[in-house]
Amino acid sequence: MRLDRATWVLASVSAVWGASYTVTGWGLRELDVVTFNAIRFAAAAPLLLVLALAVEGRPAIARRWWPRLALSAGIGIVAYQLAFSAAVALTTVTESAMLIALSPFWTALLARLTGEPVRSAVLTAACVAMAGVALVVLGRGAGHSAPDRALGDLAALLASALWGAYPVVTRPLLADHSPLRVTAWTSAIGAALLLPAAAAPALPDGLPRLSGTTVVSLAFSVLGVTVYGLVAWYWGVRRVGSAQTMVFMFAVPVAAAVFAVVSDTEGVTGLQIAGAVLVLAALIYSQHNPQILDTGVGNDGHHDLDHAGTGDTHR
Repeated sequence: MRLDRATWVLASVSAVWGASYTVTGWGLRELDVVTFNAIRFAAAAPLLLVLALAVEGRPAIARRWWPRLALSAGIGIVAYQLAFSAAVALTTVTESAMLIALSPFWTALLARLTGEPVRSAVLTAACVAMAGVALVVLGRGAGHSAPDRALGDLAALLASALWGAYPVVTRPLLADHSPLRVTAWTSAIGAALLLPAAAAPALPDGLPRLSGTTVVSLAFSVLGVTVYGLVAWYWGVRRVGSAQTMVFMFAVPVAAAVFAVVSDTEGVTGLQIAGAVLVLAALIYSQHNPQILDTGVGNDGHHDLDHAGTGDTHR
């Protein structure tokens, strides 16, 4: 069933993005926030554009869509990624992940304001997950440390608002263009905006000075978080709508906490485990009443994750 496929794909993205909180932190030990993201999108954009060219043959986007494309890139690629990276650098993995996971509330609000249906099960699940978020944040162990937790928490809250707005702003693009095409062009715009502000290590002659850990961090961010994660996430927005896709953000902090514990980055407390259980329960409940789940633009006949066509080719 299509719902089952969407659930598994979005769950896998949640796992990858959860791990990224720790893995991104490795790279930020050596690179500043702007430079890290400049290298990331400068590497991801050509890969995505070549892939779009190979799969679709014509990765162009009509001129009338460029203002929205630029807005999408500004919110989701530049502003959100900088806020996210700042949160990871300044506060704990678990805390930043949980605060950013509040983004579905912003999505539900903006989706309602823009006329997109939001099911009551999604809103109920968001409220339950909010309680889980609170338990994880309040239950952090005394041994957790961060250089500037208050500023990091503020950056995480800003990131949650930006990420909540991102799918609502981007969704109209997906009616006429594939997720791969949209991701490729937003990444290219993001790279163009970030590179001028990047520090010297972003230049080719500075790359050999990067440690192996930083290279692994960048590679994971390029291939896993960006190339796979963003394309699959856009596909989810297209298939099941903004609000339903964003519910999977509540699984990201659980994955982040698990990865942090496994990698011996942070510990975990009983309250945090209870919060994680609430988050997962909310995610399961959000799948209630699946016959009206699909509020996305998937009804245009594009049913496959790797489908090459776009809506405008059939008009």
